[in-house]
Formats: sequence, structure tokens, C-alpha cells
Amino acid sequence: MMWTRLGLRSITRSQSLHGKRTRMKEQLSAKQHERNEKKKKKLAALANIMELNDRDRLHEAEMAKKRDAADATKDEANAPMEQSKNDDDDGFVTVSSKRKHRNRHTIRNSVEKEAAALKSGDPEEPTAKRSREDMAAGGDSLPAEEICILSQEQYKTLAVELRRRKRQLEDVPGLRLREMGQRASLETPQHARTPIFLTDIQHLLMSALIGQKSPCRPDRWCSVEKWLSLSHSVVVILEGLSLYHYLSNESQFEATNRIFNTKLEMLLPPQDEGQIIDEIAKIPLTNIQAKQLIDEHGSLESAVELNKDPTLFVKNIFPIEGSKVKDSLTDLHPDDKFPRTKLLLSALQMVDEGYPIPLSGELHTRFSTFRFTKKKYEPVTNRSPMFGVDCEMCRTVVGINELTRISIVDEQYQTVYETLVMPDNRISDYLTQYSGITEDIMKQVTKRLKEVQKEVSALLPPDAILVGQSLNSDLNAMRMMHPYVIDTSVCFNISGVRRRKSKLKHLAQTFLKETIQDNDEGHDSIEDSRATLKLVKMKLANSIEFGDEILTQQKRLQELANACSGDTISNNLFAHVAKRDKRTAIVTVGDLKPSLKEVIQRADEASPKDHSKAVRIHEVATPKEAVRKVNEIALENALTIANLRVPEQDFVMESAERNAAKLDRIIDRLWNTVANNGLFLVLMGGSAECTKGVAKIAIKRLNGSEQTSAPIGS
Repeated sequence: MMWTRLGLRSITRSQSLHGKRTRMKEQLSAKQHERNEKKKKKLAALANIMELNDRDRLHEAEMAKKRDAADATKDEANAPMEQSKNDDDDGFVTVSSKRKHRNRHTIRNSVEKEAAALKSGDPEEPTAKRSREDMAAGGDSLPAEEICILSQEQYKTLAVELRRRKRQLEDVPGLRLREMGQRASLETPQHARTPIFLTDIQHLLMSALIGQKSPCRPDRWCSVEKWLSLSHSVVVILEGLSLYHYLSNESQFEATNRIFNTKLEMLLPPQDEGQIIDEIAKIPLTNIQAKQLIDEHGSLESAVELNKDPTLFVKNIFPIEGSKVKDSLTDLHPDDKFPRTKLLLSALQMVDEGYPIPLSGELHTRFSTFRFTKKKYEPVTNRSPMFGVDCEMCRTVVGINELTRISIVDEQYQTVYETLVMPDNRISDYLTQYSGITEDIMKQVTKRLKEVQKEVSALLPPDAILVGQSLNSDLNAMRMMHPYVIDTSVCFNISGVRRRKSKLKHLAQTFLKETIQDNDEGHDSIEDSRATLKLVKMKLANSIEFGDEILTQQKRLQELANACSGDTISNNLFAHVAKRDKRTAIVTVGDLKPSLKEVIQRADEASPKDHSKAVRIHEVATPKEAVRKVNEIALENALTIANLRVPEQDFVMESAERNAAKLDRIIDRLWNTVANNGLFLVLMGGSAECTKGVAKIAIKRLNGSEQTSAPIGS
């Protein structure tokens, strides 16, 4: 009996559980059904909102058309209209992107009612949105025939359409300024402004052409979203027009100021170094040029490093005399495999790494008490001597680290200068574990920083190259500025991440097989300066990729891609433009420099015989012809560069305003040439009197407006 009872209980329990599961499934199915119905209602409401918006725009366009016609023909206001006011001359409906003031009270009531209905799960279907006239009347009733009921097929079709429209709205390129870009903005006060470089513009254009595969990205100063959605790029170069000319006549640039919200101060190379277009053209403008550089240097990244001129902007910042160098000095040093000048930091890198540099604005204020290592410098060459520099610092009562020891060694690793220095402020922390400095060591020291600065200035030749690990810290401690520096923390990288720097101790252990900084009593500045020199000389004896994991990885990937795809590597680099050739057009007033023509000719000669010209040159006589030519060809090319020269006499006192207004009209006409999602740059290229220029950047939106740049995170 007992077993019988237990069996009955077990059967009853299982039947009960089965019944519960069945009821839960039914409830779940009901909930899912209810959820699907709510989704349908929401989609229907969204569709009605979209329909209402389109109806409003058409209504506003019609009213605007009628108002314009009424204003133009006031004396014939009662005459019959010859054609519908809806349509323009071509039969297309004119749609305005601006919305007029609407009856917010009525709209809010309607939206609140629909939201309450959806929240309560009311089975009644949402009603279609009312017309503008219905809203103005304030009525809440709606005819039964306008109630929207979606079938399953309509629901699916509507969902697909909504997703398509969402992608279309989201797939729009945009530009946002990072901190360095905000500092360069003309809206920033002059005393706090730090200009960007022409190199930054090169990086922007290179990324616009190559996209995510670009070895040079503008991330230091801006962020560009949706690279692939850029339709094309148009660059207008105004040689001879400086920041001073623009600011002095800003009121005459009405159209320009309306088009551009992004206006940045830009530092340019010296006028005697050539035209801006020469520097812009140094970036790989086409697939063919990129392929040539890859074949020659192993990877596009290595090509960029070896083809750059790090001293280009430095010449415009530091007091460097002369530009011509003896032919014998351009030859490689006998111990080097590639030019040592290619390891020099550019002015842009010096700013990024925190080096003292005499730029205007905020940097000028910060380094106003610093002095140059030489009163005058000579151009750096491949035979310029290198000196290893290392400093030790102690913390003082003012809360900063001040110089207490400096060591300098030459290329033969001989110590040419070494001294202890008494800081101007009292030492509060000797930092012995790093500096090796103790109170006893400093007791007899009397030499001050000013004496050290004089002695270092007398010691160094005018073309000296200083070498060190994070040398910016040493120069800041010395309170000195120098134009030619090689930083081992930049040219060596074993992490594979550019911003993640390796310590000198690890670099010495990895490449030199030497152990340094292993003393509990602190670092040895002579030992450290020798280690940095040894590292640089080892790199020069090998290749530009040696010791740089980033360049090494890029070269390996390039070799692998070459092995897999052969001549099609350019298509891999430019995958996002596979649908059409990446062609470039240069329109210039006057003749293009022969050196630039040779570069373009070599690129064309390397292309297949059945391949159309990668770069087309159009030389015209007047700015008006240049504008006309750009209008004709801009949409056919991925990049169009218009190079216009502004004569100095155009901005003398009497004619400045008139010529500024003329340039403004030219810019406006070229803006009308740019297609939707097109990148438009105007570069005001400086003059002999003012080397500062202006970079204006805009991305054209669907309604013809400029994409407003905003700070990152705004």
C-alpha cells in the first residue's frame, strides 16, 4: 500500500509540473505576442511620424515658394499662377531642411496620448499622424479610414525601410577636433593658441585617400568618422595669403565664414623651400605611387619615414642660417646604412613629445625663459656629429625637478662634458634611487644653471645632433632648446604600440646585451648617454625598421601580401576605393615645378599601358579658368588640388578689401562644386611677411551645409 501511495503521489506531482509548464508556455506565448504587437504599434507610429515630417517639409517648401513669388510680383498678387508653386523649374520639389515653429502644445498632447496607450498595452492600434492643418485646428478626432493597421508583410517591409533610412542617416562622415585641434582653432585666444602643421593636413588627406590603412593618421589633432563615406576631396591652396591677411579682412570673407566652422592656425615651411603643393604632393596620391614606395622601401610606413624631411618646419622655428649644403656632406656617413637625418624628430613630433620649442601662443609663454643651445645654427647633414646627453634631477621646494647633473659624450663614447649643478631653489628630495645624488655629493657644488648653459653652448657645434632617451625631460631641465634631436624612446619600440615607450634599461638589455641602471645607488648619467648613442648607431648600421616593432610588423605584412597577391597589393591598400580608380587632378595657375612633374611622370610610366593616367595636370592662365576647370573635373577624381597664387600687391591698403571679397566668391563657387559627403579644404599658405597660414575644413552634408566640428567627447 505504501508503495502504491508513493507511486500515485509521484504521478500526481509530474502531472502538476506538466500542467504548470504548459500554462507557462501559454503565458510566454501570450507575452511574446503582446510584445510583437507593441513593436508593430511603435513602428507604425514611427512611420507616421516620418510621413508627417515629410508632409511638413513639402508644405513648408510650398509656402516658401508662394512667399517668394509674392515678394517678387507684389503688383500682380491676384494674377493666376502659370504653374504649380510646389515645383521648381526642373519639376523637382524644393525641400527645406529648416522647420518652422509648430504648435508644441497640440503635438505634446498627441505624443503623450500615444505613449500612454503603448505603455498600458491598449490593443487599440495607434492612429496616423494628423496633417498640419488638423494640428492647427487642435482637433483630437481622426477619421476611421486613416487608422493605420499593419499586416505582417507590411510590418516586415516597414522594418526594412526604417533600417535602410537609419543606415543612410548614420553613414555620414564627420570631423571632430581633439585637444591639439582645439588649441589651433582661431576661436582660441592667440596667447593660448598652438598651431597645427602642414604635415597634419597631409595626414588628413592621406587618410581620406587610404582610410584605415593609412600609415599617417591625423589622430593627434582630429578624429574623422566614417572614412569610407567620403565621396571625394577638394583642396584649394591660396599661396601668398597669410593668417594676418585673413584676420585683417575677415569681414569680407562672408561666404567663407558661412561655409567653414573649422578654422585652424597652421604653421608652414619657409617660403624659400617651395610651394605648399610640393609638400602636399609628397604623400602617395595614387595607387601607383604607393606601389612604387612599397617596392622600394618594403612598406608604406617605412617609405613615409625615409621620404620625410624632419627639418622642414624646424627651419622656420629656429634661427638656422643658410639652406645650401655641400655635396660632400650629403653623402652617407661611412658607418650608416641610411641618412641619420631621417631619425631626427620633426617639429610636429617635438610638440607632441613635449620638447621645448619656440612656437607662438601657449608654447611661447611656457618656454619664454628658455635659451637656444646656439645663437645661430647651420643646416643639419648626414655628416653632422651626434652627442649623447643625459641629465639627473632632484625635486626642489617649488615642486619641480631641477637639474643637478649633466653628462655629454661624443660618437666615440668619450665624455666631453660632465658636471654637477646646484639648483636655484632648495632641494627637498634628492631622488637618490634614480639620480644617484645625495646631500653629501652636493655640499661643495657651486655651479649654477646659467653657467652650464653657457658652457654647453660653447661646446656644441652649430649642426650638432643631440641623442637621448626621452630627451625632452633633459632639455626641460637644462631650460634649453635645440632643433636637431634623436629620441631613442621614439625610434625604438619593442611593444608594438607607438605610445607605449620602452625603458632605456630594457632597450640596452634587448639590443646591446648590456645591463645598466642596475645599481641601488641610482643611475649613472654617463652610462645612460653612452647607451643611447650605441642604440642609435646600431640602428643606423641596420635599417629604418630595426628596433621598431611597428615598422617591422608592417614590413612583414607587406611581404606576406606581396607573396599572396603579387601586383594586386595596391588594391589591398586601397580596398575601400576598389569600385573606381583613385585618381588625382592638379589644377594650377601657371606652370607646375619641373621636380613635381617628374614625380608624376614616373608614377605614370610605372602604371600599366592600358591604365589611365593616375595624376592629371591642368595648367591654366587665370584663377577664373582654374575655378572653371575644377567645376568640370572635381567629381571625376578622388582628390582635386587647385593651386592659386595671390600676388602681394593684391593686399595692399587700397585694394585689400576688394580682393578679399573676390577670393571669397571663388571659394564659394568651389564649395558649390563639392558633392555630398565631400571633404573641402582651403589652405591659406602664408606670405614672406607672415609664415602663419589658415586651414579651413568642411565636410558637405546632404542639405549643402558644413558638418560642424565638435570637440571629442562633446
